[in-house]
Amino acid sequence: MQDFLCNNQDKPMQLEFLNLASNNLSGEIPDCWINWPFLVKVNLQSNHFVGNIPPSMGSLADLQSLQIRNNTLSGIFPTSLKKTGQLISLDLGENNLSGCIPTWVGEKLSNMKILRLRSNSFSGHIPNEICQMSLLQVLDLAKNNFSGNIPSCFRNLSAMTLVNRSTHPGIYSQAPNDTQFSSVSGIVSVLLWLKGRGDEYGNILGLVTSIDLSSNKLLGKIPREITDLNGLNFLNLSHNQLIGPIPEGIGNMGSLQTIDFSRNQISGEIPPTISNLSFLSMLDVSYNHLKGKIPTGTQLQTFDASSFIGNNLCGPPLPINCSSNGKTHSYEGSHGHGVNWFFVSATIGFILGFWIVIAPLLICRSWRYAYFHFLDHVWFKLQSFRSGVFLPKLCKCSSTNG
Repeated sequence: MQDFLCNNQDKPMQLEFLNLASNNLSGEIPDCWINWPFLVKVNLQSNHFVGNIPPSMGSLADLQSLQIRNNTLSGIFPTSLKKTGQLISLDLGENNLSGCIPTWVGEKLSNMKILRLRSNSFSGHIPNEICQMSLLQVLDLAKNNFSGNIPSCFRNLSAMTLVNRSTHPGIYSQAPNDTQFSSVSGIVSVLLWLKGRGDEYGNILGLVTSIDLSSNKLLGKIPREITDLNGLNFLNLSHNQLIGPIPEGIGNMGSLQTIDFSRNQISGEIPPTISNLSFLSMLDVSYNHLKGKIPTGTQLQTFDASSFIGNNLCGPPLPINCSSNGKTHSYEGSHGHGVNWFFVSATIGFILGFWIVIAPLLICRSWRYAYFHFLDHVWFKLQSFRSGVFLPKLCKCSSTNG
């Protein structure tokens, strides 16, 4: 790749779309992108690149789509991208990048529609400045080490507040002189984990809105402002340390298709308004501190019971009836993580009792002799007792026959 990009370049190359994805390219990404000033889309995903993202990538003033996911890149969020103000899609997922998301992203990358940093080692707080990306449709920060609260300014992500916002189902990276949306090489595609599985979205990416903050270390409550995102399709906040109730206004998010709040410390009751979500096809609130009756709705009772286990909930689809006094019991399901302490205590008692008897016999010879002598003595007594019972009966029968 070094020879291809950097050698024998007497004048700037006119190439606009570069796709080297899914090869066996390795080593560091060459640092001579200044020779390719007209690049609009660069796809280097699914290779074996190591090291840092080269600084010269910041010279690509027309760059709109950069995909380098699924490599072994390290270092921090590349500061050179501060100069790539035309970026609409940035996918750095599945690498070893670390550090914080810089605060300049919202100001310098204001055209961003897709920001995917999934499966790295980023840490720190999610910066409020990210809310300046008013065109953002997909925010995937899952499987990192982000901490702190979820920004309440997410309500400013305007593209997620609009229903039926897009006139084009796809998202395209266009060359400056291209006025058509017909270029196949210019369509932006990205791997998204929605509905519990990973799929490549391309032709309909423009219709998708998603926030995935799962598997981090986020704290605090789910901000009620997030319920202003009426155009949001997919929301995943699972595997964090969130507390407090589910916002009452969640029923206003009429475009939601999936919700995953599982594996947190969310408490209170499930808001009845959640039954208003007519497009909802997946809901998972398992393993929280929720209580009360599961709201009755068209979809809710059709979901699997595993979506509600690990709480103090009752009512269908759980096999627990809600009693008149409102008391419920935690249901773990057939694959739950509950512990049956009766069997645990019985097992521990058996093991301790066994070794209390056996261990001294193995260690102390005199105890062992005394123990077996005792057993012999008991056996002799039993034999004598049986003989004493049998002989009188025998004598009685003999005298009768005589």
